[in-house]
Amino acid sequence: MDELVERVHFGELFDAYSDILTGKQREVCDLLLGGDLTVAELGVELGVSRQGAHDLVRRSRERLDEIEGALGLLDLRKRYETLVGLIEENAAALPYEFMQRVSKYMGRPSDA
Repeated sequence: MDELVERVHFGELFDAYSDILTGKQREVCDLLLGGDLTVAELGVELGVSRQGAHDLVRRSRERLDEIEGALGLLDLRKRYETLVGLIEENAAALPYEFMQRVSKYMGRPSDA
C-alpha cells in the first residue's frame, strides 16, 4: 500500500474504532495521527525508546486491523458509498417509486 493511502486508512480505522482501543493504544494513535509526530518524537513524548514507540504503533495498527476484520464497518461503508453512487448515477433510469423508497436510506431528500 502507498504510504499516504496507508496513513489515510489508519486514520479511518482510528476514527471508526478508537473507543475500542486501550487507553495507551488510543494515545499512541492520537499522537501519531493528530500530532503528526514521527516515531522517534512519539517515543520522546511517551517516555519510551524509539523501538518501544514503534512496537506500540505496530500493535495498535494490528489491533485496528483485527477489529475491522471482525466488524467490517469501513468495508461496509465503502460498499454503501459505491451503491449510493451507482444509484445516483442511474437515478434517471430508475423508477420514481424506487427512488422515493431508497432516498431515505441514502441520506438524501426524497425528491431526487
